[in-house]
Amino acid sequence: MLLNPALAWATAAYIRRLIVCCACAAALVSSASLTLAAPDAAPVPVREPGTELAQLAEEYVGSAYRWGGTSPAGFDCTGFVMWVYSQFGIALPHNEAGQLASGDRVAADDLQPGDVLVFANTYRRGLSHVGIYVGNGLFVHAADERHGVVVSNLWDGYWGPRFVGASRALA
Repeated sequence: MLLNPALAWATAAYIRRLIVCCACAAALVSSASLTLAAPDAAPVPVREPGTELAQLAEEYVGSAYRWGGTSPAGFDCTGFVMWVYSQFGIALPHNEAGQLASGDRVAADDLQPGDVLVFANTYRRGLSHVGIYVGNGLFVHAADERHGVVVSNLWDGYWGPRFVGASRALA
């Protein structure tokens, strides 16, 4: 059987295109596996639980102060620290001494975000105030009825001399 010359030419052209397409597809597949492969993954930064705790505490800046308060409706200083830690499954007592004893003691030059800070001789003699260290010499705390939850400089002229110690309740 003789083929129509026009049909033979079209069939040959079709076969050539098919071969070229297959060769291109094969080349793309092999190069895609090389060029589209994920680059060496950069290490994923590990977020320390203390940093997350400090960030949560900072979200409540501006909240009201309420004597004896232990919720976002109103906090006193120990109630604020107690509530923030409770969001991470850690139960702390509602007093300064208990919060200071809640974890390993931390030296002032080894503070990390999330550490509990304890102060003395603020509105009364002895242990009288707590806050949460957020880094860079700053801490967040429920200050008083007028200011509510604020961020303060740990080493300023008021807080620095009253700083007693710190504990790391998050291990």
